[in-house]
Amino acid sequence: MTDDRDELIVRKFFEENKIDVPDDGFSRRVMRRLPDRERRLSRVWTAVCAVLGVLLIVKNDWLGVVWTHVQGLFGKASELPLVSGSHVVMFLSVLLVISLWGYKAISED
Repeated sequence: MTDDRDELIVRKFFEENKIDVPDDGFSRRVMRRLPDRERRLSRVWTAVCAVLGVLLIVKNDWLGVVWTHVQGLFGKASELPLVSGSHVVMFLSVLLVISLWGYKAISED
């Protein structure tokens, strides 16, 4: 009961003592300085670095080296009794881990 009465008193006080302050472009300046611009620059920088990384991988044929290691991993995994020679299960497991990692990376932005 007293909370409602206090709320009414506070509301009445602010309505009676309302002061209009001229904006003079303040809101526009604040909106320009918000971090949205920095976020866009960060995303562009990330994209540039990713493209440069892919170009380095392709130029130096690191993809072939990685593919050789992945094939070796699948070969060793197929010897496990749990997988029992099924490369599909291993591929789906790796795909799931990569998807979850990508989702986490995207959702943090």
